Amino acid sequence: MAAGRRQDEARMDLLERLVDVEVPPVPAARDFTAGVRRKLHPRLLALHVAEFALGATAWAVRHMLVALFAAVLFTVSGRWPRSRPEGD
Repeated sequence: MAAGRRQDEARMDLLERLVDVEVPPVPAARDFTAGVRRKLHPRLLALHVAEFALGATAWAVRHMLVALFAAVLFTVSGRWPRSRPEGD
């Protein structure tokens, strides 16, 4: 019970301190949109490029190597490798 009371008191102390905090005014819509474009869009673009470079390209290279290995194996042995069951 004492621990719960201390948490409630700490929570109330925080709320009492927040009463005196000045809140800045809302920025103008035009300035806010310009800030989002300037700060967020380059980061999103970098994230998309990194995700493509590390994820999609690696996935595509892996599948291309599997196909090339099957073609080389067919060239050497004259038969296709056994296909894997669906879902693997």
